[in-house]
Amino acid sequence: MKRYVFRLNGVLQLRRAEEEQARELLSVANARLRRSILARDAEVARYRELASVTTATTAESLLCEQSAASLAAEVLTAARHAVAAAAAEAALAQVAWSAASRRVKILERLDDRRRLEHAEMERRAEIAVVDDIVTARYLSERRDAAARVPGGSR
Repeated sequence: MKRYVFRLNGVLQLRRAEEEQARELLSVANARLRRSILARDAEVARYRELASVTTATTAESLLCEQSAASLAAEVLTAARHAVAAAAAEAALAQVAWSAASRRVKILERLDDRRRLEHAEMERRAEIAVVDDIVTARYLSERRDAAARVPGGSR
């Protein structure tokens, strides 16, 4: 019998490459999210530090501290937006990887099923060959026995 060949093997290899690419993109997106969170946390700490220190003695120093705090608040807001954008990107990458993984799993299950079907067909073919050999041997022995008996039926 023929050797098993999965006809969609090329497609399966392509899907695996797509899955690997999606996994790499997910890894990059997750790393970017972690960096954004660390940057946001650093900005939160800096903002709290600025907010707790008020040593203004003159109107000019008060305005200076106020503008520094305002700038720190804007940077903190930007850092929070960066975290939200990175989280959205990571979520999209997760969805893309899940879809690619699902496509690979579908083809792998199909390959497994076809491989089992092929093995079953081979097993049945072997049984048929053995049955043919046994039947031929039986008929041959019966013919030989009938030929040895004088006046035996054929």
